[in-house]
Amino acid sequence: MAENMKGKVVVVTGGGRGIGRSVALEVAAQGADVVVSDMFRDEDGNTAADSVVAEIKDLGRGAVAVAADVSIEAGGDATVQAGLDEFGRIDMLVNCAGNNVRAPFVDLTEAQWDSVMGVHVKGHFFCSRAAARAMIARGEGGRIVNVASRGAFYSVPKSTRTEGVPHRYPCVVYSAAKAAILGMTQTLALELAQHRITVNALIPSADTQLFPGKGSRGAGGVPGTISLDPAYIAPFVAFLGTEAAADITGRFVYATGGDVCFFPQPLQLSGSYFVRKPGKWTVDELSTTIPPIAAAGQS
Repeated sequence: MAENMKGKVVVVTGGGRGIGRSVALEVAAQGADVVVSDMFRDEDGNTAADSVVAEIKDLGRGAVAVAADVSIEAGGDATVQAGLDEFGRIDMLVNCAGNNVRAPFVDLTEAQWDSVMGVHVKGHFFCSRAAARAMIARGEGGRIVNVASRGAFYSVPKSTRTEGVPHRYPCVVYSAAKAAILGMTQTLALELAQHRITVNALIPSADTQLFPGKGSRGAGGVPGTISLDPAYIAPFVAFLGTEAAADITGRFVYATGGDVCFFPQPLQLSGSYFVRKPGKWTVDELSTTIPPIAAAGQS
């Protein structure tokens, strides 16, 4: 295998399981040394990060495990500092740490809201800030990849649900957190461009502990032709850490199985959904003009 990331140091939060584990193993296979951050522990007290670190060392790469809480400032700082202490540099941060709750909006508690917002939004913020500070101080650029979700835009469409598996709609706080990550991604991409730090958002679809039971989905009407193994997503994340991706920033990218799709840049004031008139609109004018445009945008 080509070592496209040889000499790089990559921090992966949520790296003990799911997408994070697959990413950690992939970047190691591509030649990187890895900081694996994950708080999950099994019944014997072993962290998921320790297991992944052992696998990475078997590949002949350097690795260190961190069990820090990224939802607090000290945890985000400690996660990045572990890489600086062990390897002397940070080249790439992959924010995979996440959690979720299953609760209807009217039953959602403040504690549940704070928990999900803490891990996703504050976790991305604290780790990205610490990584950016280290990258800027070193002066050689860097890469940040944030893990978002289609839940930021909408609930999981019926066509993608697995037969026989209850529909696990994103809780409103999960959707809100992932939408915040998308906004953070574009703003950071603009602000950090002067330091040659790229920032992109991955929008994955995979069978993980957080969203289990997906298995595979059909393509072209053929059931089960696209694997939802998170290992299929990991090469694209690794690609974002290579020189070939140096000019890709501020983008939202969907990845699942063998599929990769770059979302159009959002919020562009142009195209068939944009209308203008001289002066102020009246309610009557809007009542006749807007409904067809809104309907077309939903098709």
